[in-house]
Parts: sequence; C-alpha cells; structure tokens
Amino acid sequence: MAYSTPYDYNEDSILKLDEKFSEVSNDRFFYCIQDQQNWTIEKVNNVICQLRTSHQYTLRELDRLEELDETFNKHHYTNHRKYVTTAQEVVSKMRCTLSGLKKVVTEFRNKGKNKKDTTLMDDTALYTGPYMQNAFGMETYVGTCVQDLQNELNSFLADAEKCVDKAMKMISDETAISQNPELAYTLYQNDYTHSVSDNHTLIKMIDNQRPDLENDFVKALEEAEDAKKLIAKLFHAFNRDRFNYNSACVAIHEGHKVDLTREESLIWGRENEEKVKRLRLLLDHIREFIEANLMDDVIGWEGMLKGYFVMRLLFWCGWKGTKNDAMLNYITKRCDGVVGVVKMGAVLSEKRKLARLLNSENENQQKTFNRVIDAFIDGLIQKGQSTDN
Repeated sequence: MAYSTPYDYNEDSILKLDEKFSEVSNDRFFYCIQDQQNWTIEKVNNVICQLRTSHQYTLRELDRLEELDETFNKHHYTNHRKYVTTAQEVVSKMRCTLSGLKKVVTEFRNKGKNKKDTTLMDDTALYTGPYMQNAFGMETYVGTCVQDLQNELNSFLADAEKCVDKAMKMISDETAISQNPELAYTLYQNDYTHSVSDNHTLIKMIDNQRPDLENDFVKALEEAEDAKKLIAKLFHAFNRDRFNYNSACVAIHEGHKVDLTREESLIWGRENEEKVKRLRLLLDHIREFIEANLMDDVIGWEGMLKGYFVMRLLFWCGWKGTKNDAMLNYITKRCDGVVGVVKMGAVLSEKRKLARLLNSENENQQKTFNRVIDAFIDGLIQKGQSTDN
C-alpha cells in the first residue's frame, strides 16, 4: 500500500497536525500495543531509542522556530520565503519532527485491508477509529519498558506540538499584519527608511543605474485608492533585495516630483528638498565662497577643499556617519572643474579628531560653520540666484 505523506504544505494541514500531536491516552496506547501482537521487548526498546532520537531533533527545530519567530514578522520584507508559501517555509523548519511522527505512526498503524487515499495519520488507532479498553492495563507487561515507551511517546508529541503551535503563531501573526494597514505601513516605513539610508545598497543602486520611474510597485502605489491597504496586502511579498530596489525607485519617484536628481533623492530624499537645493546653490558658487574668505580652513593642499571644511559641510548636509562615499562623490562631481575635493580618508581623519573636543565645543564650531554657510546662501538668493538649478 502506498501511503501519502502525513502532512501537506498548507495552513489547514498544519492545523490538523495539532490534533495529531496531542497526548495519546492509556487505553488507545495499550490497544495499539496489544492489537498488533508483535511488540517484543526488543522492538519496544528499539522504538524508544528511535523516539529519543526524533525528540532531540524536535527540540533543535523548536529552538530554530523560536529564533525565526523573533524576526519573521518584524519586517515588511522577508528573506525566509523564496517562491514558497509561509506554510511551506515553517513546515520545512520541522521536517525532522514530522519525519519522527511518520515513523511513530508507521509502527502503530493498522493492519489489514488496503485503503485508497489513506494517510498514515488516519490509519492508526493512536488517533482515529474504534478501540477496545484494555482490561488488565500496565500489569500485563513485564518490567517498565512499555511504560517507558508511552512516556517517551507523549514527551515527543508534547514538544512536537509546540513546534506546530509556533508555526501557526507565525502564520497567524502574518495574516493579522496583512489585514492591519496601519501596522503594516509602520513596518514598511521603518524598512523603507533603513533601506534608503543603507550606504552599501545606495552605492550599488547608483553605480548600476538600476532604479527607474516605471517600477511596477511605484505605479501601484500611485494608482492605489488606499496606499496603506496596498502595502498591507503586499506584506511579505518581497525579499530584501527586491524591497531595497522598490524603495530606491520610490525615493527617486518622490524626489523627481520636486526636481531632485536620482542621486539627491537616494542620498537625502524628498523630505530634505530645501537643504539639497541650498547645497546645490552653495556648490555652484563655491569659487565665490572661497574668494570671499569668509572662514579659515577652506582650501588646503594643492588648492583642494580641506578635510575639515568638507567634514563640517557634510554635517551641515545632515551627515550621520552613513552614505559617506555617496555624499562625498556628489560634492566632488558638483565641484568638478572649479575646485578639487579631498578623499574620504582626509574627512574621516578630521572626524576622528572631534573625539578630543568637548561636545559643547564641537557643537559651537558646527553652529558657527552653519551660520556662515547659511548667510552666504541667503545672500545668493537675495541677489536672485535660484536654488532649482
């Protein structure tokens, strides 16, 4: 007889598993032992050893499921699912547990007539069908091996049930989030903010010139009647790489609406539109700023902008220690043909020197720098210079 596997890769099947992992009653257990007539002491001891091995695997898989649960529903994206459903993903995490169950059921399965489309789970008196109460009980057996077998079986089933419960919790939590637009949107925004602030992702996106304005996700957001509901519907629809790509496209699209370039959109975002346009104006008139001699430490070796000046300028731009290369590359390209800019090593060297300063002294130096820069830009605007170049 060809039995089907005891589980399928879907949520309903996992729910049914919960019933199969419940504790086996004394009467059903003794009935199965007596019904088969072939349970020697040697076989009992072998099954005990087999159960203990399966139990160890189950405990490891329970640990892995608990570890997975810590992060599984904490992000809008997921790297846990790759062309499979969540049910398939969580079931794959307890393969040894389910294999152990299959071995147990195989040992206790009913004998006799073949049945079509019968699973191992349904073909054992451990779980289904009629059975007769044992008139004599445990005293029928010599020694403690049968009692040990029952104890080991129920111990294994208890922890296997915990695996199923943990799997169902993750599926249930995922479903709840996908039906809660506000919560799903909060998770999306957190991941989006982190995605577009990730320096390595940013450089990769800019260098490859991949993000575009025709992205399907961007179009769907623009056309959606309720963007939050759409985002909830797409909870766990993308892996992290695709989420990062979509985030870059969204950032570019939003920046394009206020005339920010691709680089500006990814580095600073639409929310910093005014700051970006003021930076443009400063860099487009950097020669005038230098010649005005408004502050010390602007030009250094070989006529290049000094590390100290660039460091303070980056902080003025909102630098938080990320996007180092992207920010510096932007400034360097904008100044190209007018003045050279030092490498990031010189900037970071100046940044390390800040550790020698009191926080108040550092803050005062930055405030002084900011006032000079802002006053210069304001003067350009008053002269009719546009920040939209």
